[in-house]
Amino acid sequence: MNAEANVGGENMKHILLKDNPSKAAILEEFLHGTQKDIGIINGSPDIPYAEYHVKDFMVRHKKLLGLIDEDVKILEELRDRDFQIWQNSIDK
Repeated sequence: MNAEANVGGENMKHILLKDNPSKAAILEEFLHGTQKDIGIINGSPDIPYAEYHVKDFMVRHKKLLGLIDEDVKILEELRDRDFQIWQNSIDK
């Protein structure tokens, strides 16, 4: 696992953490579980959109989530990257 955190398990409720993960990393994985609960994630083909969607949500709700500017900047960069990955997955 290269990421700071990773979610898994049948219902995406098990979050694995590396030492000293950022708040943003933990929230992102928690929110992936919420995406599973509300039907955004139903299988592997949904993952590219879910990755973009969760980061976009976090950027838009940065104050509500209590994210620091440094984390928001990283999320914006990752969101833009994930948008391209999602678009490329649609084009195939």
